[in-house]
Amino acid sequence: MTKKTPGTTFKGLGRRRLALPIWIIVLLFSWQGCRRPQHRAVDELTRLAGVKTDKGVTVHHYTEIYDLFFSRLRNSVTKVFEIGIAGGGSLEMWRDYFPKATIYGIDIVPKTELESRRLKTFVADQADRRQLAAFIDKFGGTFDIIIDDGGHSMEQQQISLGYLFKYVKPGGYYVIEDVHTSLPHIWSGFGVEPGGANSTLTMIENFIADGRLESRYLSPSEARYVTRNIEFCNLVERNNRYHSMACILKKRATAKR
Repeated sequence: MTKKTPGTTFKGLGRRRLALPIWIIVLLFSWQGCRRPQHRAVDELTRLAGVKTDKGVTVHHYTEIYDLFFSRLRNSVTKVFEIGIAGGGSLEMWRDYFPKATIYGIDIVPKTELESRRLKTFVADQADRRQLAAFIDKFGGTFDIIIDDGGHSMEQQQISLGYLFKYVKPGGYYVIEDVHTSLPHIWSGFGVEPGGANSTLTMIENFIADGRLESRYLSPSEARYVTRNIEFCNLVERNNRYHSMACILKKRATAKR
């Protein structure tokens, strides 16, 4: 069962089935209904985000969702990779949230001034598989978490997912941020064709509906690998003026080829 935060809608496809007898479910919900509502304190990730990154409460409110998934992993995560660096605030947030992790970031312009013992940067275009391969050759794979906060075009989001998902370690997470760029009536200029058949949102919703991931931007082998190795997919929609949407994919603990 996935927890919700206020103003959040979850849609998802999971491989696990609910095993609790129905009377236990009714009892649990009845008990919850008798409890006095409590205001949830600001989580640590949102506090660290502050105004340094738009992932927090200043814009998209993603950090509240991420904390639900990642808080129990804080002391076990060792490699986090983010596409898109901008001013570096997001990389610093991940560094402080995961005390044992090295944080890797790529951007189309150099950001070497941000580098330190636990922050590494690389120049690459996320839609170019050869450049992504050069990054992997230098830093290796097996990332606990990959976050795509790059250019947000349909081609960029889908090529990155297709190429990089195999470098998420088993049981790890891949996040596509700003899926709302698939809504051209609100966010234009991100390569959505008339009818939206090529959009990242359409790709995700089709997967949620029938369990098959299909995209013109992925090779058949990439699409097959991603489809076979998703344990669950959560599409998160925030009820704000940006129509903020993100997709959280968890990789199976035992990867399949």
